[in-house]
Amino acid sequence: MNRFVYVVLFILTSIVLSCQHIEVTERVADIPRHAWSKKMPAVVEIDIPGSSTYELYLLVRHTQQYRYNNLVARIAIRDTANRTLASFKVNASLVTPSGKWAGNNIDDLYDHRIRLHTNVALTKNRYRFAISHLMKDDPLDFVLNAGIGIQKTENQR
Repeated sequence: MNRFVYVVLFILTSIVLSCQHIEVTERVADIPRHAWSKKMPAVVEIDIPGSSTYELYLLVRHTQQYRYNNLVARIAIRDTANRTLASFKVNASLVTPSGKWAGNNIDDLYDHRIRLHTNVALTKNRYRFAISHLMKDDPLDFVLNAGIGIQKTENQR
């Protein structure tokens, strides 16, 4: 009986110590009339609580009628003084290898949270993320929202 108590205590302690709080901040911008114009980037602002390296995620919501299996976009990061800190192009796949829509869906809406494999060093400040699509259609129909998610990188915890 005594051995059983120690085993249970060890398992419970291991579970409690292995749990980590992962903080992810996400913001999305609505696309007017679900027709994303090249002249109107999706803009979100995120307050960064402290200096660290953050990993970026592209957030996209579209309907089943979206014509493409990817989204090509440019993401620009600006600080409060409107200085561009970074700007890069993304070609995000929205389908699985089998050709089905990736992401989570409810009815005919699909939500994607795409890891960009891009780390950026940010200090405590408010940042503006502007996402412009680079697809051939203008406007790009059936896109409801676009945004950014950030998460502190593993080695910064």
